[in-house]
Amino acid sequence: MPLILGTIALLAFQPAAAPVGKGPQPSPMPVSWELDLRFLDPQRIEVQVPGASAPEVYWYMVYTVTNHTGRTQRFFPTFQLVTDDLHVVDTDMGIHALVFEAIRERHRRTHPDLVHPTKAIGDLLTGDDNALESVAIWRGVDSDANRIAIYVAGLCGEARVVRNPTFDSDRPEGPENPRQFTLRKTLEICYNLRGDAAARTLVEPERTSIRWLMR
Repeated sequence: MPLILGTIALLAFQPAAAPVGKGPQPSPMPVSWELDLRFLDPQRIEVQVPGASAPEVYWYMVYTVTNHTGRTQRFFPTFQLVTDDLHVVDTDMGIHALVFEAIRERHRRTHPDLVHPTKAIGDLLTGDDNALESVAIWRGVDSDANRIAIYVAGLCGEARVVRNPTFDSDRPEGPENPRQFTLRKTLEICYNLRGDAAARTLVEPERTSIRWLMR
C-alpha cells in the first residue's frame, strides 16, 4: 500500500473546493500558536484480539506533529470521524494493545518512533528534533459509509465564543441549554470511499478536501 502524505502548514494549506458557509471562520492569518501536522490518509486494518471470535476492523491515521512556535505547547489532540449519515466515531483509548502493535509493525520502516495515543498527550517541545509520531484509531466505523470527514482539534490556540441562537431564557442555563458556545480552530479532512462495502478492503480513501474551520 503506497504511503500518502498530507501536510498542514501556513503556506502548504489548500482550501476545500466546497463553499465554507456563513458560520464563524478562522482568521485568514494565524492569531495564536499553531502546530504543524503531517499525516497518512486513513487506512483499514483487521486484528483479532484475545476473546474475539473473529478479526475486528479498525480505521487509523498515522500522524507527525511538530512544534515550531518557539515555545513549549500543551498537545491534547482530538480526532473525530464523521460518516455521511452523521454517525460520529471518537477515537478509543481502550483499544487492545495488539491493535497498536499491528499498526506500529506495519509502519515500522517509515515511522520508527510511533508512540501509543495515550503517550502522545502532554507538553510538546519546540523544534524538529522533538516531533511526535502517533496514531488515531477508530472502531465501529460504518462499512456502508460512502464519505467520511475527520476533524482534528488541538492543533491551534485560536478560539471564539459565540452566542447560542437557540438559547431559551425561560429554561435553566446548563449543558442542555447553553447561553454560548466555544468554537475552536479545527482541521477538516474529507474523503470519498468508492465501491461497495464488500470491496472496501481493497480501496484507498480518496481525499477530496482539506480546510480549517471553527467547530
